[in-house]
Formats: sequence, C-alpha cells, structure tokens
Amino acid sequence: MSLSEQEQRALREIEQSLLAEDPRFGSSVAEESGFSQGPRTGQVTMRSVALFVLGLVLLIGGVALASVTMWAVLLSVAGFAVMMAGGIMALRTPSRPVPPSRSGARGQRPRSPRSAAMEESFRRRFEDRQ
Repeated sequence: MSLSEQEQRALREIEQSLLAEDPRFGSSVAEESGFSQGPRTGQVTMRSVALFVLGLVLLIGGVALASVTMWAVLLSVAGFAVMMAGGIMALRTPSRPVPPSRSGARGQRPRSPRSAAMEESFRRRFEDRQ
C-alpha cells in the first residue's frame, strides 16, 4: 500500500531530522534496513505528460483513421511509441532532493508544530515506561 503525499512528506521530515541529529546512527539504520539514499526517480514533468498526451492523441487518431487508409496504422504505432517514451521519461526523471534546513546551530533550528507535537508524544511514551 502506497503512502499519501502528506505521509511521504512527514516521513521525509523524520528521515532528515534523524540524519541531521545523528548522521552515524542514520547511516547505520539505512544500511541495515536496505534503505538507499540514492537518487529518487519518478517525478512527473510537464514534458513527460505532454509526450504521453501527444502519443495518446496520435494513437486514437490512427485508430480512427485506420478504416480510411493503411498509413494510419503506422500513425497508431508511432503514437504508442511516443506514449511509451513519455512514460519512461516520467519514470526515469530524478526528483529534486529536498535541501536540509541549515538555520543555525544544532538544536536551535525552527520546528514545525507537527514535528514538535510528535517529539513531545514520543518523549511522553518513554517517560511513562520508566
């Protein structure tokens, strides 16, 4: 099951704060879990969407004109190829990395209300157990 955009954003924030606070622990967890810090792919760009839509129009136009002339079949095949190129481009385009926030000394960076609430909840859980 895939995560929603909001959950992915929260997960990225947690990962970045973990790596910022303790890089050695963050890298060891990444190695043990098989999580790779490599470039992420799959960013849909306007160019890939435009290629996909153009290919779809060519494919449908070729199918519609197939009864008129046989050359329209080649138009359909070309449309399919353009659609596939747009899809491959969307899958292979690396997404832009989110730059880590560097606003000052360690521990003094501003935190979002959500991350502050999550930290407080996390601390309360461990304080209740002791």
